[in-house]
Amino acid sequence: MKTQVRLNTYERGIVHSLVTSFGYEAGPARELVVQYIAVIRKLGGYDTCYDHAERLVQARQLQVTPEAWLERIRNLDREAAKDKGIPHLERNIAYQGLR
Repeated sequence: MKTQVRLNTYERGIVHSLVTSFGYEAGPARELVVQYIAVIRKLGGYDTCYDHAERLVQARQLQVTPEAWLERIRNLDREAAKDKGIPHLERNIAYQGLR
């Protein structure tokens, strides 16, 4: 049993970009967006619909699964959380009012 996914305006814009710029038919374009919906929502709506559409086409061509893509994002987030910065280039803690 398939779960219906309700696409928001931004996600429908990605479908539209797949159709108008990448030669997809409407049905397969929507299916591609639904397949990668978790990735799209994790990345957020900061980039243009065209940019997201382009990424989805590349992911499909490179056979990157949504799960692998999400795992890569999680790994990058973990690494960023470990980053201590560059202390000699950042403001002193006392200046920030933390001491």
